[in-house]
Amino acid sequence: MTDRTTRDVILDVARQLFTERGFTSTTIRDIAERAGVSPALVMKLTGSKAQLFEAAVPDAPNVGEPDQSAEPLGYRMARALVERRDSGDFEFWAMAPFLLQEAPDREEARAKMAARFVPRIATVIGEDTPEKVRARLVVTLLLGLASGLRTFELVTPDVIESRRLIDTYGALIQAVIDDPVL
Repeated sequence: MTDRTTRDVILDVARQLFTERGFTSTTIRDIAERAGVSPALVMKLTGSKAQLFEAAVPDAPNVGEPDQSAEPLGYRMARALVERRDSGDFEFWAMAPFLLQEAPDREEARAKMAARFVPRIATVIGEDTPEKVRARLVVTLLLGLASGLRTFELVTPDVIESRRLIDTYGALIQAVIDDPVL
């Protein structure tokens, strides 16, 4: 295998394990074993576990994708997180805090994440203020919902039906999007 092919295999395995087990429960040794390489080679080709995670997992879902439905954006955002929970798909928003904690420079990682996601959300919701308060609040709501769904499992389907959760949380996100004062 060439380094590129080996790296691709490592990233594919890492993506699968991070999705199945989450960041904390996935080890470099597990990834190396499943990829058929040494842990040292995994580290050489990908860097730290946090760097491997960033390279392996998809970026935050593109909330700006066109949607043909008449459902308001806040509800679509909530629906996307709940449906990914229900299907067991990877959830970037739930993993973002772990990435921050694992970063060698948390301030730099925090600034990088804010610079990556706040402007994207601001564009999607049509906010053009310098502070981007509404976008920051939407990001906060998405992080909170993802943590409640995935990390803490506070709002499981046996506690609140998925449709009701989408309606309730979607209304919260939509209220921030629509707030003319912020």
